[in-house]
Amino acid sequence: MAPVTSPAIDSAVNETGQWVSVIATFALAVVALVYVIRVCRREQAVWPLILLAAGTLTCLLEPMFDHLYGLWFPTQGQWTLFTAYGVSEPIWLVPAYFAIYGGGAVAIAQSLKRTPTRRNIWKLYGVMVGVAMVAEITYVQLMGVYEYQDSQPWVVLGYPLFLGFVNSMSALIGGILAWRLVPLLKGGWQLSLLALTPIAFAAEAFGSGVIYLALRHGSADPSSLLLHVAALTVPLGTACTVKLLTLMVPEAAPGPAAMATTPAATRVRVPVR
Repeated sequence: MAPVTSPAIDSAVNETGQWVSVIATFALAVVALVYVIRVCRREQAVWPLILLAAGTLTCLLEPMFDHLYGLWFPTQGQWTLFTAYGVSEPIWLVPAYFAIYGGGAVAIAQSLKRTPTRRNIWKLYGVMVGVAMVAEITYVQLMGVYEYQDSQPWVVLGYPLFLGFVNSMSALIGGILAWRLVPLLKGGWQLSLLALTPIAFAAEAFGSGVIYLALRHGSADPSSLLLHVAALTVPLGTACTVKLLTLMVPEAAPGPAAMATTPAATRVRVPVR
């Protein structure tokens, strides 16, 4: 069977932007590694390293995302790591996934360990969406190391904003699920966390985008209006996922103040013998 290709208008990569991307992502990866090692030592656990590896492994799904959503890395002058689905991936891809999808997932799990509330999950979701949008616009507009081609909806500064909701979800889902699953996984079963972030990436990138992607690839010239409408189902899908994830956090039990405001007629009285 012939491999899937991604025809694109090729160009030269921004040389300065490539250097900055490599230095910045590797530096961020070092910071993430130091942080994860500190978590491992503090908790006397290995699961943070496993989650770090899971986030890094997820980079193998990047070419499929690029092919389906129209992201293109210029090949002229690029320091290429590997090529799949017709897309050439740069060497800074691995440290980026290492830091954001690996280290980010560990940071989210730790945040929920400190503050296990539904409000915190929504807050983390908002932060990750903001980080994804700012980072991608920087790479596209300032660094010039990749671009989104073809007909793209909701574009601001060269970046389709609706994809910021997708790109924020892998670390978020991985971190939330790890927070809940780690206490239940004993011994070698913790290695199953390696599948966590790749599954989260696939679920959101291709699950939330199922309607949009079907329309985008369903014809050679899809309606621009329909593409804009269909793209809105992507952030909607991520929001629904976050809502489902918040249900993993039990509602706060009523405290003394809540009990004090309970009508006397509805209180349960225990007879004293």
